[in-house]
Amino acid sequence: MTLAEVVHTFGRYMKNCHGQRVHKIAIDAGFTCPNRDGTKGTGGRTFCNNRSFSPNGRKAAATADQIDAGRRVISRRTGAQRFLAYFQAYTNTYDQPERLRALYDEALAQEGVIGLSIGTRPDCVPEPVLDLLAEYRARAL
Repeated sequence: MTLAEVVHTFGRYMKNCHGQRVHKIAIDAGFTCPNRDGTKGTGGRTFCNNRSFSPNGRKAAATADQIDAGRRVISRRTGAQRFLAYFQAYTNTYDQPERLRALYDEALAQEGVIGLSIGTRPDCVPEPVLDLLAEYRARAL
């Protein structure tokens, strides 16, 4: 028995929906988290070394530039044409909804980006941010 026979993975779901494999493009939008800025702690969590996720991360590149660079690399390597903008580093809902909307909308406006994947933590998703995410969900993004 194979994994595909037992588990319907997200990757397979996306391929069924879009007719091709959908790849994530990791984005570092310059966020921090409450365990780094002193709100809930200092120094960060030991298991959260974001440099290990994105060795080229923590650069001040614009979201659109990061997506363009990621799209070119992944497309050249895999032939992919559809992508999820993956807000990966730190806590990507740890800001005001207006700034989050601007970042998420910028990502969605890029060529080939069909949705969002947002890394966060459950204690950093207040009601206004949930409402914002619900808007994207209603648009199937």
